[in-house]
Amino acid sequence: MQKIVGIDLGFGFCKVYSDNGRHVFPSIAGPCNEEVLRVSGVRNPAYEHETVFLDNKRFLVGNSAARYSERVYQARDKDWIDSFTYRCLLHHALRLAGVNDPPLIPQETVIVTGLPVTHYRSCRPKLIDLVKSMTHPDVSVKVTLQPLGSYFDHLLCEDGGIQDMELVHNRVGVVDIGFYTSDFITVESLELVKNLLDTREGGMSSVYQEIARDIFNSHGIRKETYEVERVIADGYIKVYGEKKSIADIVRPRFERFAREIESTARILWKDGADIDRVLVTGGGSEDLKDYLEFYKHATFMSGGQFANVRGYVKFARSLREV
Repeated sequence: MQKIVGIDLGFGFCKVYSDNGRHVFPSIAGPCNEEVLRVSGVRNPAYEHETVFLDNKRFLVGNSAARYSERVYQARDKDWIDSFTYRCLLHHALRLAGVNDPPLIPQETVIVTGLPVTHYRSCRPKLIDLVKSMTHPDVSVKVTLQPLGSYFDHLLCEDGGIQDMELVHNRVGVVDIGFYTSDFITVESLELVKNLLDTREGGMSSVYQEIARDIFNSHGIRKETYEVERVIADGYIKVYGEKKSIADIVRPRFERFAREIESTARILWKDGADIDRVLVTGGGSEDLKDYLEFYKHATFMSGGQFANVRGYVKFARSLREV
């Protein structure tokens, strides 16, 4: 049976989707100090579950890096594919997908991933080589534009068949609100409309940084950018053990960013009359759903954080020989 894996190594969070289930973890890594992981002489489970070995060194990834590493590494530009941080994250993502458990059968394994619009041309060959080097030279590796994953998720059934024939011929705009970038693409008759693509530098991370600063100014509590998403989901922070609502901090920041997303979309698509459908996706789409006064024919993707990787898997299934 063919094994298909969807991986989205985002600047903020990594998402993995396969027959091993779905996983998400922060896109951070850090050095592993074994002594820090010991509690009363007992090895912390994180030592086994979120550590990787690269260049004969041990690193923590994801939540364990945030909790236990003395310092953490992140990356925010296309050069991060060359970094050991990226290699750590990819290694962990492949492990979560169970690529080598049971032993890999190259001819029956397909790994699909994506890149931001502005990084696609320059980074695609490098990413393919990197995945093959960590798995097997004969593994099939597909790299597409990140927002196309959400388009395929909306277009295709679980088995890769087309579930919406009308969508095939429609002109569809996709807004992918990510952590460091927000991508805008247009698809018509299954092809990209080259003059209707854009990337806005600045995604949810800029909003989280502002919220973190506001929390510190209001309550004297420091929160790292990658911690703010959880605080927003909770709706409060604890101050001297007491829960304090952060609604008044979050609302104006989300409202301003929503207006910026709308402005970029309208520069690209004007009033949207020439676009048959608009799909809004990405982790940020869930945060901003109640703030975007968007096109009346906009659809917010269900589980937007995983829409791209779900679409990657469906896309790979659509390519299988019948």
